[in-house]
Amino acid sequence: MEALYSVNQFDLVDNIHKMDTEQEVKSVLILMTDDGVCTPEFMNPILGLFSKPIIGGVFHEIIVNSERKNVGALLLPLNFGLTTQLFTLSDSESQLFGKMESTFSDNIPDKGSIFVFEDAFTVGKTAFVESLFNFFGFNFTFIGAGCGSYAFESFPCVIHNSGVVANSGVIGITSEPVSIGIAHGWLSISKSMKVTETNSNKVISIDWQPAFEVYKRVVEEHSGQIFDETNFLDISKSYPLGLMKIDGELVVRDPIKAENGNLIFFDNIETGRYISILHGSVESLLVCGYNAKKKCEQCINQNEINKGFVFCLDCFSRVKFLEDDFSSELELISGGQTVHGALTFGEIANVGDSFLEVYNKTVIVALWKQTI
Repeated sequence: MEALYSVNQFDLVDNIHKMDTEQEVKSVLILMTDDGVCTPEFMNPILGLFSKPIIGGVFHEIIVNSERKNVGALLLPLNFGLTTQLFTLSDSESQLFGKMESTFSDNIPDKGSIFVFEDAFTVGKTAFVESLFNFFGFNFTFIGAGCGSYAFESFPCVIHNSGVVANSGVIGITSEPVSIGIAHGWLSISKSMKVTETNSNKVISIDWQPAFEVYKRVVEEHSGQIFDETNFLDISKSYPLGLMKIDGELVVRDPIKAENGNLIFFDNIETGRYISILHGSVESLLVCGYNAKKKCEQCINQNEINKGFVFCLDCFSRVKFLEDDFSSELELISGGQTVHGALTFGEIANVGDSFLEVYNKTVIVALWKQTI
């Protein structure tokens, strides 16, 4: 069965019924836009009656048939079942861990894949991701994203059979392998520096100096532009931070504003991390989109995916940077296949024996066995 795209409530009800009655469909991923058509009041009764596991999220834009869409809902059929669980992100790490134990201890596979969707604009999201990795460990491939809209505020955006909810995270576990490729295309333009004081997603000092002063100095020298009260995002979209990992890779963090000499990011940065300031070009980002697809193909039997689609989670701010060139990235990722996915607010993934990370300004491409 192919993916089904709906642009109004009538079509969505019809398409959900088709998914529910198709025997080969074992579970469903649902990606919706925040256009206000499919509200929780409309969706919750429908989801409650759906007989198969369904998880997903609400985003400002989704990718349907290799095109950006800012209206509608996309249903992606899976030919394997998901064991799902919804979590409240205001719970403590011990409460989250306890819920995972009570739900999965008796029926967790030895290895497999985990789909993850979380409210991107709630304070508990970091503890949620850390709890997932602490419980499930290296034996699972994680793929997922932060849900939300350009309002940058928490709202009902996480989808589960029990409804569309805010301040939540949802996971779906399968023993099936999912092959992923992660890439970003941003390159270091500064020396390595130490983050010396933080508070959650607020970086207060770098190398014991006010964080914005350090950032401003490097970026203005490289760009030839001057920060003022109005142009922070116009300049900073081209200059994220890179968190240095032991293996030499970089985890990108996206600055969203400067405040009282501090730098505010979408996701947390821990005190003591070493960072560098990054810069990229349209060309470097497009190459990495292509490379992410190739990384997937190296880890999966091509005979199992030649009739399927490519699943893509691409950071909204990365897409904003690419602008009209984003269509070129989708073309490179597709390689002749159809691309479905979402424009996201933080990308969640791990590769091989690496730790689970939340990325910014990054593209994740995934492939799995599709026979329906």
